[in-house]
Amino acid sequence: MSVSRSRRHTPSRNQDNKIAGAKRRLRMWLIFMALFIGWGTYTYFSQLNTMEELRSDLKAREKEKGEVEQVRNDLRQEVDRLNTTEYILQLARSRGMVLPDELLIRKHDE
Repeated sequence: MSVSRSRRHTPSRNQDNKIAGAKRRLRMWLIFMALFIGWGTYTYFSQLNTMEELRSDLKAREKEKGEVEQVRNDLRQEVDRLNTTEYILQLARSRGMVLPDELLIRKHDE
């Protein structure tokens, strides 16, 4: 009879060990999943913050680009005007210069 009793206790111990092992694996899996979800959440919010910083940087650079393009367009217009004789004569006369055959007449303030 002692043999039958020991056989009865052995399966229950094995079953207890299997349950304990299953609980341990489940606990380890849950810990792993919690860490993985935590890492994923941290990464998501970190990238969200980085994207927001990049968006604001992009807006600032686009604004700066617009200003630089405006200056470039103004300079191109000035170069185009400087390629015309009429504009060069206008600039020269505004600075008090005259052609050799011209006479400069200035109005004196009274």
